[in-house]
Amino acid sequence: MRSTLTPNQAAVLFFIFLTGSSIINIPAPLILFSHNGAWISLIATGMFGLLLLIPIVSLARRYPGMTFIQYTSKLMGKPAAIFLGVIFLSYQIQMAAGIVMDIAMFLKSSMMRSTDYSIFIIFSFLAIAITIRVGVGKFVGMFGLLMLSVMVFIVFNVLLSSANFNWHFLLPVVDDGVKPILHGIYFISGFPYGEIVLFSMILPFVKPQSSDRTGRKMALALLLNTASLLMVTLATLLTFGPIAGERKYSMFEVARTIEITEIFQRIEALMGYSLIVASFMKASIVLFTSHITLNHLLGLPHENRQLIFPLALLCAIISISVGIRGEANWNFIVSGINPLWGLAAFVIPIVLVYFVSLLRKKKT
Repeated sequence: MRSTLTPNQAAVLFFIFLTGSSIINIPAPLILFSHNGAWISLIATGMFGLLLLIPIVSLARRYPGMTFIQYTSKLMGKPAAIFLGVIFLSYQIQMAAGIVMDIAMFLKSSMMRSTDYSIFIIFSFLAIAITIRVGVGKFVGMFGLLMLSVMVFIVFNVLLSSANFNWHFLLPVVDDGVKPILHGIYFISGFPYGEIVLFSMILPFVKPQSSDRTGRKMALALLLNTASLLMVTLATLLTFGPIAGERKYSMFEVARTIEITEIFQRIEALMGYSLIVASFMKASIVLFTSHITLNHLLGLPHENRQLIFPLALLCAIISISVGIRGEANWNFIVSGINPLWGLAAFVIPIVLVYFVSLLRKKKT
């Protein structure tokens, strides 16, 4: 497999993937589940993400140039690799469809109410498919600059909204016991931290170096992501208090509260840009890895690009069909089914393959 990424680029791509749509979509449902203990749920699940990095990075080092599908086939046989790979692929397709559907729902509910959301989905997937055809080594540079602009706007939003913060909203922390905190941990263990297993399909693209610090740099990216999510979650909680969990696209809503003289108004346009661009980048990464997964399951070389547009079309159809059932049905899938699906499709397979590799190593 041709190496096209440096460790720094891999860490940047990892941060983009983790932060992407989560920095706008996570705060409201997390606060709804965990109440004032949302920050505790975030820290705990961030530690879970760090632990999950261990098997991902270790397997990438032990089997350089091989993806999850390839070293699973080597360790457990082709039938097991196909079985785990199909489950692995199903979750990636669901992720791509869901991310783009979020973009469409946001545009329809906040900006273009008279436009059918299927239009947004079709054109979003068309743009994503065109983007990933150029290759990961090329679009990662553009994504880094775009993510920098997103983070600048997010920090700018938080700083301006600090004038509206009410620090009394942070108390009491665990008034309802630990159950809400555990509920929040369950929710974000699926999105975004359980999803990091997807990078087992990207690490083979990283150029090997004499002093391999890829794992450390990815761990730093994960810690920066956790800090970013803590920042926006606390900003939402301090602004809206008890009703923070009811504010969907919370940073967009926080931006609406900003009004400093006549200079800083209508800041929510920057948050709208941030949500769309960040979600677009994450969806591109997911469709890129799902395309590689599909190629390997079919025995095709990863350079093959013939299936990109058909795969994007499939994701678009799924996105439209799920969206037809309504936003309430989608919210149930994200908060109830998604964490279990991620555990079964991502977390359990990578841990299983990791333990098999350890047993094989002991025997040899």
